[in-house]
Amino acid sequence: MTEQTWAQQRRQFDDMITLYGRKTTLEVLKDTDLKVFRLHLATSNKSSSIISEIKHLAAIRNIELRMHSKHNLSHISKNARQDQGVAIDLVAPHYHDLEQLIRSEPKPGAEFIMIDRVTNPQNLGMIIRSVAASPMAGLILPSQGCAAIDPLVYKASAGCLLKTSIYRCLTGLDGALALQRKGYQLIGLSSDGELRLTDLNNNTPKILILGNETEGLTTELRRACDHLLGIPMANAVDSLNVAVTAGIISFHGSL
Repeated sequence: MTEQTWAQQRRQFDDMITLYGRKTTLEVLKDTDLKVFRLHLATSNKSSSIISEIKHLAAIRNIELRMHSKHNLSHISKNARQDQGVAIDLVAPHYHDLEQLIRSEPKPGAEFIMIDRVTNPQNLGMIIRSVAASPMAGLILPSQGCAAIDPLVYKASAGCLLKTSIYRCLTGLDGALALQRKGYQLIGLSSDGELRLTDLNNNTPKILILGNETEGLTTELRRACDHLLGIPMANAVDSLNVAVTAGIISFHGSL
């Protein structure tokens, strides 16, 4: 294998999302707008109408099928308890490593949302949907501490998972500091933040950072931020759901 061929294959796997579960896989296969790389089935699967339909749709779409022991399939799905003996690899052209963003020059006014330690798959899916529908340039998603992309996230995103520019990093702090060095302004969301949404309407490239559903931003991320942004609330309400907050800030400049 040549160096160029290996690099091409490596990029292909980097831009791929694996989902699992019979209903999710069937839904994916029925959507011909989604590009599927490979279907995985466990040899232990018993004959059933849904497994037959999955195989039939894969054959019609000329999708490669690979059979595995249940144990080996669990390494692909990364969820042995819920994969139901089925996993599917989707080509995700907007799913990248953060290094790709760091290598490019920041565009004036570009804004990204970063989440840190958001653990609820429903929240992650709704945030992805808001970012996809908004003028935001993309979502920065740490692999450590955040909910993993799975069928629950896919469902909550209402099909927007593969339409959203998502940049992966290891931790929120590492990713934020790397982008800050690149010239992005770090703005953390906090109930005690003095900055307001109207203050964001300028050409400075920004990373808007949302913390954990219960604890908010970590102390380290707060210290790293250039500013803290607050959303004024009435009736003694002290906080909003993280997905609601993401929806508000995603559209701040277009309403």
